[in-house]
Order: sequence, then structure tokens, then C-alpha cells
Amino acid sequence: MGDLRRDNRLAFGGKISLIWASANGDPCARNGECIDVSSSGLKVKVDSQIPTRTVVTVKARELALHGSASVRSCTRVGARYIIGLEFVGGMKWEVPPALAAAMGSGR
Repeated sequence: MGDLRRDNRLAFGGKISLIWASANGDPCARNGECIDVSSSGLKVKVDSQIPTRTVVTVKARELALHGSASVRSCTRVGARYIIGLEFVGGMKWEVPPALAAAMGSGR
């Protein structure tokens, strides 16, 4: 299966928080690691499965990211899960100036 993203990805290994409601309405929250990000979504690694089409609140301080995304894929890899998220509600991510400056200076 090829790369289905329409936008270029930026590899990023920072911390991320996900918050969502389970199928019975209970609140769920997990911290994980961002793998990559694009203007329309991101890929993260977490320690629990999240069903596809679940809407999650995404927070990543280092990316200046706080918004909603829909789970598009969830694949178990070892003891963790790789989650593909697509931003919803017209949300688009842009590289924050501080991160762009750090990338330009070779970090």
C-alpha cells in the first residue's frame, strides 16, 4: 500500500496528547509520540488501540497544535499502535515560526 497523504510530511518525534470518548461515552486520554505531521494530519504512536472514525482532541505543544482529528487507521506494531489521524472541521497545521527557525539552523 502506498503513501495516501496529499500533503508532504514532516518527521517529528515530539510528545502528543490525545483525548476522546469511548464507545460508551467514557473519557479516554493517552500520551504518545508524534511520528510525522502534515498540514492535513499526523501519525502517532500510542499504547492503546483507538477505533477508526473516532474523533480525538490532539495537543502537541512543540508543534503549536491543538484541535480535532479523526482516526483514519490504527495498526498494532509490537506492544504499541500506530494511529493515522486526519484533521477535521477545516483545521490545517502550519509549521510554527520557532520550529521553522530550528529546522533552518539544522536543529
